Amino acid sequence: MPAEWGQAKIEILALRDEILGKLEQGILVRTIYEELSASGRITMSRRSFYDRVKRLRTEASKSTRNTSAQSTGRTSKPIQNHLTEKSKPATSNLLPSLKAEEQEELDRLWEGSSDDTEETP
Repeated sequence: MPAEWGQAKIEILALRDEILGKLEQGILVRTIYEELSASGRITMSRRSFYDRVKRLRTEASKSTRNTSAQSTGRTSKPIQNHLTEKSKPATSNLLPSLKAEEQEELDRLWEGSSDDTEETP
C-alpha cells in the first residue's frame, strides 16, 4: 500500500535527532534504515531514506557553519574581501582572459567615465 504524499518527510523530521545522533556515532545509513524499517518506525523506501538523510546532513552542516560563524562574529572571507576592496574597480580581474588594454577599457566603461578623445577612422 503506497504511503501518503509527504509521509517520508514527516517520518524523517520526527526521527531527525535520532538519525543524526546515530550518524555521529559512526553507524551506517544502511544500518539505521534497516533498524527503523524493521521496527516499523519508517515506511519509506531505502532510496527515499538515503535521499532524505543526505538532505538532513547538508542542512545540519549548514546550520553548524552558520552558528559557528555567528558565534565568532566572523563573516565569510568572500564577503569580507568584497567589503574591504571597494577601492578597486568592480570589474577588476573578473575576466582573466582579457588583455591589459581591454581590461582598462572595460574598467573605464564600467566606472562610467567616458573618453571623448577616441580616434575616428
